[in-house]
Amino acid sequence: MRTASNWSVDWSWWHKAPAEQQLSDRIQHFFVSQGIDEYGPVFALDGKDVGATPGLTHEDHPAGLAGTNAVAGLATTDKALANKFTEALWNAPIPSGQNRYYDRMLYLMSLMHIGGEFRNWMPR
Repeated sequence: MRTASNWSVDWSWWHKAPAEQQLSDRIQHFFVSQGIDEYGPVFALDGKDVGATPGLTHEDHPAGLAGTNAVAGLATTDKALANKFTEALWNAPIPSGQNRYYDRMLYLMSLMHIGGEFRNWMPR
């Protein structure tokens, strides 16, 4: 789940690899096509929904994945779509239950990234 955050933060800080924008565009367009507040947690590389992971039901919509998809908005060229993902993260329930540790970590880090509070501290 966190890969989109990694390349998107890289783009927002350094602007070195334009392919990161293309990746963000692709992932956000894919997930909006699945239903921005409804997509499940696991997909094959060809886009097929492969169902739930252990401990999650197929209907679960992980807040951590909603968060990393929102962070992809830092690199996307479609800012209107990025705003929809940010709003979806803001409206997502705080993760709880069995998988809350990883989900909450991604949720919190995503809020920090899109809120501008996750910073790169360079040496002086």
